[in-house]
Amino acid sequence: MGGAAYKLIEMEHTANMTVGGWRERVKRLSVGRARLSDNELVTRSLKGDVRSYEELVRRYERLVGRVIYPYAGRDAAVEDLTQETFLRAYDRLSTFNPEYRFKTWLLAIANNLGIDTLRRRRDVVEFNPDLHGRVTRGPEAAAAQAELSRSVQDAVISLPEAYSVPLVLRYAEGLSYAEIAEIVGISIPALKSRLFRARNMLAGSLEDERPKGNAVR
Repeated sequence: MGGAAYKLIEMEHTANMTVGGWRERVKRLSVGRARLSDNELVTRSLKGDVRSYEELVRRYERLVGRVIYPYAGRDAAVEDLTQETFLRAYDRLSTFNPEYRFKTWLLAIANNLGIDTLRRRRDVVEFNPDLHGRVTRGPEAAAAQAELSRSVQDAVISLPEAYSVPLVLRYAEGLSYAEIAEIVGISIPALKSRLFRARNMLAGSLEDERPKGNAVR
């Protein structure tokens, strides 16, 4: 991607660093672009149509944020790394192979950025409760659900990122094995084995959290 076009989108994004600022910009799109396929938007972006790339950002910023979260853990860091992912993707857009899915290619960039960030900064991260959704329930059921959700979140963040990220992509986002394998850079059999081990590790961690003995008389 040419330097001038890259600088344009970089300036537009960095000028809107507040949470939601750049999101409001990418919402101001024509209906025509919203109906285009990812590959059509990539083609237009390569020709200098920045608005087409903004449509790609609108489509995938939430998903990129979910991939980044296990590596970052703070809202501000997630926002910054999400923007950095899209800037890197824009800079490398000419290397995208249209025979593959843009989403998979983009999430691979996000995952690699997360790994690089984690290597530089081994902070303890918090797991995002929004990954499991929110359900309106009665007070007692809501309290029980909140407690269970916290237990699951604590158990997930205790896993190495090599296991937590595939879990999030598979069970929170519903991505296919092929997509996840491409994103994390392993074979499908290796991914299935990793997910199996991750589920066992998660179950073991949750089992350890259960109270021992008979607490109720």
